[in-house]
Parts: sequence; structure tokens; C-alpha cells
Amino acid sequence: MPARRTKAASPVVDPEFDRRMMAAALRLGRRNLGRTKPNPAVGCILVNTDGDEPVVVGRGWTAAGGRPHAEKEALKDAGAAAKGATAYVTLEPCAHTGRVKSCSMALIDAKVARVVTALVDPDPRTQGQGHAMLEEAGIAVTTGVLAEEAARAHSGHIQRITKGRPHITLKLAVSADGMIGTRGGERMIITGVEAFTAVQAMRVTFDAVMVGMGTVLADDPRLTVRLPGLADRSPTRVILDATARLSLESNLVKTAGEVPLIVITGPQAPENQKTALEAAGARILSVDVASGGVDLRQALAALAEEDFTRVLVEGGAEVAANLVSNDLIDEVVILRAPVVVGPNGVRALAGTALSAVERSPRYRLIETAAVGEDTLRRYVRV
Repeated sequence: MPARRTKAASPVVDPEFDRRMMAAALRLGRRNLGRTKPNPAVGCILVNTDGDEPVVVGRGWTAAGGRPHAEKEALKDAGAAAKGATAYVTLEPCAHTGRVKSCSMALIDAKVARVVTALVDPDPRTQGQGHAMLEEAGIAVTTGVLAEEAARAHSGHIQRITKGRPHITLKLAVSADGMIGTRGGERMIITGVEAFTAVQAMRVTFDAVMVGMGTVLADDPRLTVRLPGLADRSPTRVILDATARLSLESNLVKTAGEVPLIVITGPQAPENQKTALEAAGARILSVDVASGGVDLRQALAALAEEDFTRVLVEGGAEVAANLVSNDLIDEVVILRAPVVVGPNGVRALAGTALSAVERSPRYRLIETAAVGEDTLRRYVRV
């Protein structure tokens, strides 16, 4: 989306400099990605352009827990130097006032000269009103700078507001012939150490990691972050378990007191088992069933109501296939190993070929990278 200039009188503008500063603000915002729910992980940079060379006078990003917002942090960092500066913000500054003043009003009070944003906030409490407040105060506003990149960064917030569900990223670790394991059900590690590390780093950026009961029964996973120093960044674990089969002796339940655990069940789940899981520290969310498992649309809506904005789905084949067939995927990360499983393998998307993603007009390839001996490909919804 091209940048849109408003009617407010504007200082001299360098579009390339605007893009560079917005890219830097997006990098700042990603520092707390996965920790700011229900708020988006916004980045903000304040730049003084009065001298011969632009000078960054303030930086901020949304704090863990969602507050303070990025603009408030950047203004605090800049202090008096914010006066006359240009603010680069990855999302329209909020316009609603609760216990504290809105970010739009804070920028007005700080007497910034110009505000550059990437996107209009779809939240009805703001949705253009922040930009309008700034313009009415005589502040020049430019919008739409790196809008596509910002839309990906803030997809969780956007999906929750506009579609009533979190942003869903499907991660698939597959063999050269498109398998995720063998039919015998025994655990099989397909990708290498570098891919394992990459997945652990991915988990940090999500509010929740979700799997089906087939994966739990086969692997007895913990689904925590196992990188040194990042254990406290482990996302909430979400298990799709229509009949509440999750064992009280599983690694997930044993660690429920350390890392939050949500079990999404159907109406047929035994009440005594649900009570036992709750007593062990798990939270139970109940939805209807569909196609033999929990209704995925209801499950995702329930997670959105619990303020989740970004969910990483790591298994299994049936869950992945149902998400793809129901068009509930926003991003797909495929880690492909050079090994061949053979005819006894389990296809990554159950009975569906991976071409349902790789050759689908629904998705666009945006990244290809070597991860050790494996290859990472990232697709986003068109």
C-alpha cells in the first residue's frame, strides 16, 4: 500500500527515510511479540529532524502484558526532546481513554510535529480516530508506510478484532516425501538440531502453542521453550481433546503449575475427568464437536475470547488438514528434511498433499532459508 499524505501541513518528507525508520520500529515491536496479549506488539521511534542529520531521541515498544503502549515508552525515553520530533509508529496510536490518557493525546501533549504510521487500527475504539485527533491538533500525519509488513506483524490483533479468532501459524516438520512420522505411531524426529532451535525460538513469539490429542499420545510433549534463559517465555499450551483423554500423568499436566495449560473439550467429555484436570492446574474450555474432534472455529473463537491473538499449531496431521480445509490458516512454516520416510509414513496434512499449501493461490511464499541440513519455507495468506 503506498503511503498516504494527509491535508495537514507537513514538514519536508523523505519517503525512503520514512521506510527505514518504520522498518526499525517494526523490529522494536517484535521484541515483545508473544507477550503483549490482548494488545498488539507495537514499536515506536521518535526522531528529531531539525539539525543537519536526523537524531533518534526516543524508542519504545509495547511492554509485557500490553501496557504501557509503545508511544508512551518512547515519549518517556525522549523526555523534552520529543517536542518537534517525528514519531514513527507501527499502528495508529490509540484514541480511547481509560485509566490513562490515549497515546494520541500523549503525542499531542508532547508537541510532536509529525506522526508516521503503518496502519489504521481496526479496533472500533480507534479506527481512524487517533489520526483525526492528531490532525485536529495541527500535527502532520502520514499513513500506510510499510503497511504490508506491519499487517503481518499485527495480524494477531487484526484477526482477533475483525474475524474473532487469533492469527494461526501452522508449523510442519516434514520429510523429503512430505511425511511427519510413521503409521506405527512411534515418535520420529525428522528435522535436525538447527530446526529444533528455530522452532523453540518461534514459540517465544506466540501467545499459545496448540496440538491435537494424537500428538500428545504419540509424543507426551511438554511444549515449553527449551532455550537457555527463555524458559519463562514459554507460551500457554492448548490441547484439542474432545473427550478429555489427557492423562493426569502426562508431562503437560505435570507442568501445568509452571506453564499455563488449556484443554479444549467437547460436550461428551466426562465431568469427573475435567474436574481432575482442573484440580491439577489445567483450564477447561468446552465447545461443540465436528468431524470427530472439537469444532475448530469454536475453539479458536474461545481462545480469542480469552485474549489470545497468536497461536502456533504444531500437530498433528488431522488438525493441520482440518485447519487448511476450513481456511483458518494465516501463515504456514514448512521445515523440510532431506530424509525419506517411505510408504509407511503419515502425510503432513493427513490425506491431503502438501501442494494444498505450496501450490495454492491462497498462500504466497515469502521466505526460503537453509536451517542446518533442512530447508525452511514460509507462506502467508494472500
